[in-house]
Amino acid sequence: MVRRRIAPLPLARGIVGMALVGAACTEPDAFLPPSQAGGPAGVIDGALTYSGALPCTAGGHVVGAAVLFAFDERLLPPPDGIGTTAASLAVVTGDALFAGVRDRLTFEPSGGLWCPDAKAAPATVTGAWAIAPLPAGTYQIRGFYDRDGDFDPGFVIANLPSRGDVGGGAIDNVADVLQGKPPAYRAIGLGELQENGSRAIPEAGARVEGVAVTLGLTLEAERPIFHVAEVIAPAGAKQDPGHVELPSDFQLAIFDSAKAAATEQSFLRIRLGAGVPKGEAEVAAAAPFGFPTASPTFLVTRQDVDENGTLDGKDHVPDSALIPSLYPLSIFSRLSEGSGASQAAPVVLLQGITIADSLVSTALSAATIHATKAEIVVALRPSVLCLDPLDATKRATLLVTHATDKAGNKVVGDEKALTAALGAQFGRTVEVAYGCLPEGRYAMNLVYGTGQAWTTPNEAGVCAPSEAPSGGGLVCGTRARLPSQAAVLTIGAPIDPAYCAKHAMPAACRR
Repeated sequence: MVRRRIAPLPLARGIVGMALVGAACTEPDAFLPPSQAGGPAGVIDGALTYSGALPCTAGGHVVGAAVLFAFDERLLPPPDGIGTTAASLAVVTGDALFAGVRDRLTFEPSGGLWCPDAKAAPATVTGAWAIAPLPAGTYQIRGFYDRDGDFDPGFVIANLPSRGDVGGGAIDNVADVLQGKPPAYRAIGLGELQENGSRAIPEAGARVEGVAVTLGLTLEAERPIFHVAEVIAPAGAKQDPGHVELPSDFQLAIFDSAKAAATEQSFLRIRLGAGVPKGEAEVAAAAPFGFPTASPTFLVTRQDVDENGTLDGKDHVPDSALIPSLYPLSIFSRLSEGSGASQAAPVVLLQGITIADSLVSTALSAATIHATKAEIVVALRPSVLCLDPLDATKRATLLVTHATDKAGNKVVGDEKALTAALGAQFGRTVEVAYGCLPEGRYAMNLVYGTGQAWTTPNEAGVCAPSEAPSGGGLVCGTRARLPSQAAVLTIGAPIDPAYCAKHAMPAACRR
């Protein structure tokens, strides 16, 4: 349940983990990033209202918990921003939240799982929440009720809501959101406002009380778990699905709206399959992964690009008014050198084009498209956006490999319109430059409008330093490894090094 703006990456990475099913408590638990500094700090608190189905029970406790995140407005989660972590989070256990309707729940004497009948009347319950300590800033509170108890903020594969969870946050237009409109999250200023527009926590600390949080939108889809099923390279060139590579000076053979099929074939494309390959399904479904593997699909819908609550012809990709922008969004984000998970600085993003069946069928798709598909195709734009995530006053740079295709057609037909569209999406001025893309490894991300996302590489596909690989690379320490979940995009060496030497990389894209 989030505003709809392009952005990559999973949320809550690096936050201290915790158990979500436990004894009842009267005070919400708060959790901090390990880098939280000392000194005066602030707190945001209020009341949480949950409206939805009754929860399940197991082991004498209510299954799940309400999980609330405080996000710095400069680092919002996908698909709103480019943040990779919340400033802090709080948990209200199911035992505490549903204490007032405990008589409507069944607790099996054996401790087994009990879930309410699908026809059971829904429940509306309230509880207190608090997130602290927080540094000064402007925050949004977002969250969800984890109905199946599978949330773990310490792992990319378990740090976002899944199907059946109930989303929400501190939203000013709750009634509209439940009718399908984009949510308007409340901006919560914490600390004293300074002359330069920043905020500071006074010596006595700061507190914002009475912030109402509502959780009421049941999520219909699983996270967009994916694997690379095929790499479709131009001119019939073959690539291994486990190693997708785009030359840093890649040039489209043809980019012409009148030649849609030829244009589509000019892109390096990746066919993404929902879930994991059949050969990994049994292992993926078992502990410690617990992936949903029964008939996995992607939910393909139109992105409300201008956030006006109406899906129409204006909701298209920045490049062309003919191609609608579809969920799941496809984003590739540069990784730090020597890291399989962390984001590099500056942020470098390659935005893919999500294709449903073909470019022509995508162009002709209805604004109301709501389709489940076992596969989607992602076309890799030969361009990246480079930006400083914490300073919106700095210009972002859209770096495009070539001004024209090999036939001489302009790749960016209207620079002013394109930079305006990107500027609106990312909240800053954008300029265009031409030259070779930053080489390196890029994480692959699929993002839904609900904020549900999936990223590779992730823990299921990569061995931690403490896990010695064995079994021909199929085992990490004492647990299995899923090779499909190690996939990355590599922007590799140029075809023509002289071209890169001639076009200096913009400062905004350099490490």
